[in-house]
Amino acid sequence: MKSKKEKKIHSVQSKQNQSQEKAPSFPSQIQNPIHDLYFPFRILFVFIFFLLFQCQSNGDSKEISYFQNKEKTKADIQSKWETLAPSGIKSLTYMVMMGDGDVYQSQIGVSSDAKIERFKIGSITKIFTGIAILQLQESGKLKLDDPASQYLPELKLMKPKQEGYREITIRDLLTHQSGLPSDLANGFFLSPEAKEDEIYRSFRSLPKSLAGLERNEPGKIHSYSNLSFGLLGNIIERASGESIESYFRVHLFDKAGMKHTTLMENLEGSELITGYSGIFWKSKTVRPVIRDLTAGSISTTANDMGLFMKAFFRSKENKGLLTSVSFDEFHKTQIGPVANFEMKLGLPVMKSSYKADGKTVWFYGHSGSLPPFFADLVYDPNTEIVSFVAGNTLGIQTGKLKSTNTEVMKVLWEEKMGLQPEPSLPPMMGKKGTVPGEEGVYISPMGIHEYKKGNPPTLSLMGFDVGLIEKENRYGIDLRVLFGLIKINDPSINEMRVEFETWEGNSIFTLYSKDLPKGVAGIGVKFTPNNRFPDAQFFGTFVTKEPYAIIPKLRLEKDKRGFPLLTIYYALGGMENTVQVPCQWEGDNTLRILGYGRNLGERLTLGSKEGKPFLQYSGGEYVKD
Repeated sequence: MKSKKEKKIHSVQSKQNQSQEKAPSFPSQIQNPIHDLYFPFRILFVFIFFLLFQCQSNGDSKEISYFQNKEKTKADIQSKWETLAPSGIKSLTYMVMMGDGDVYQSQIGVSSDAKIERFKIGSITKIFTGIAILQLQESGKLKLDDPASQYLPELKLMKPKQEGYREITIRDLLTHQSGLPSDLANGFFLSPEAKEDEIYRSFRSLPKSLAGLERNEPGKIHSYSNLSFGLLGNIIERASGESIESYFRVHLFDKAGMKHTTLMENLEGSELITGYSGIFWKSKTVRPVIRDLTAGSISTTANDMGLFMKAFFRSKENKGLLTSVSFDEFHKTQIGPVANFEMKLGLPVMKSSYKADGKTVWFYGHSGSLPPFFADLVYDPNTEIVSFVAGNTLGIQTGKLKSTNTEVMKVLWEEKMGLQPEPSLPPMMGKKGTVPGEEGVYISPMGIHEYKKGNPPTLSLMGFDVGLIEKENRYGIDLRVLFGLIKINDPSINEMRVEFETWEGNSIFTLYSKDLPKGVAGIGVKFTPNNRFPDAQFFGTFVTKEPYAIIPKLRLEKDKRGFPLLTIYYALGGMENTVQVPCQWEGDNTLRILGYGRNLGERLTLGSKEGKPFLQYSGGEYVKD
């Protein structure tokens, strides 16, 4: 039996060619998603707990200077992460680079003496997938603007929602604007004991699963899609002639010197750290094994991530993972749908703008979640400053990983550059003064929202009715709990803005803040219920026989506001959460989920088998319970 104990593995400095063996512990001298760009598996309850339980800021924080003071910077960063682990997150690992070519990394919390421990990094895997696609373009095996069907003829078996849609390109897949379903839930999770050959079979079966599915118009809206990145992995295999693990191993991991990183599940010399979940008491969870490998399966260490970033930055000199031309293309703002407004994507990194000394500074990165594992990466390719963190626990503190990692990045940038970059709200879209929305019901990737005019007007967000108060020609949020007696006075909430406008003739709203660019959380689109419903036999709870289903059940009911209401139950990391979405009865045994964005606009088919009603959704079949 491997002994587990509470310990801290304090920061060690890693040189470029330093050994990859586990760093020893030293006596302590050191006392910060899109829908899965930021809301990876729509675990909205984490965000709610974060709002309710995080410490309130008193606004009296003392200004601290970090300029050219590495030891103080490292000490304060360690302190920031220690507030999250081990009390809220069982184990946490982080890595920073201060633009000096060195890697500093640490692990905090429960750890094992037996082996080097890997953490799942979820959708940060997509950065590696994007690099692999660009490598294949460099070698002449594909082009970003090739039709994806050139490598995946199975795409021809999908049915366009309307005739006349253009072909989906590889670039569309990379930038989440393919019009494909966000996820193919059926078969997404595999058995925790799945062997390598079973994982490969499931991964390679993904293109065949497209037959009969419906696709929306490419290029209309950014809609985060794990399915797209699973398909990109199949393109990598077919274009390169190599297995996906072999390709990643040879052309990415080995090239960067990453000895403790894998796309599969097992790797000699290291092990996946145990995951935990729970609000007040933490329980061990099973290992999450997924079919869509290239969407979120990588497990790695903080030190390996440092080596990866160093190799990635060497691309600027044509000595790294990419040529300098491809490195620039990776970070160039890609042409995207106008519906996402201020959202900026590279291939496929998220871009966020900051101001420093009157100039615009761009940070790049990606969040990742494969519950109970969560991770976040943010970096500046110009200064080569990096902050990476990964944790193994799904709980209240999970919601603070990304915001704390952003704080760390700002501290790092100040240490090198002498000033801290500040986010700024995007400019208004040519309007003067706050524009009220149309009263009624809206749908966004965060669920159903009801907007009511009043003094102040209110908007329901994730189960809370928040007041909208005028701020900077927009609406700010006034959040109160316990019958309106207690105001949640937190900077992250005070910085949030709601803006109403019109898009393609629809009344919409966007929710954003200084650290959350406009459009990242999707758009809320107004809809008018038409009081049309399917037969009564289709109302109730439906379950799947899939043993490790990410969506184990669905519930369809009549909403009093006049539309069919679908509740989607997610089983993630040992915990369950739900998302409610409105539907519209289209006839011919079809319901349409309303709205635009992740898991919206998709189709449900109703039918009967052996005298029992069933629903077909996201590639799976659900029988009435």
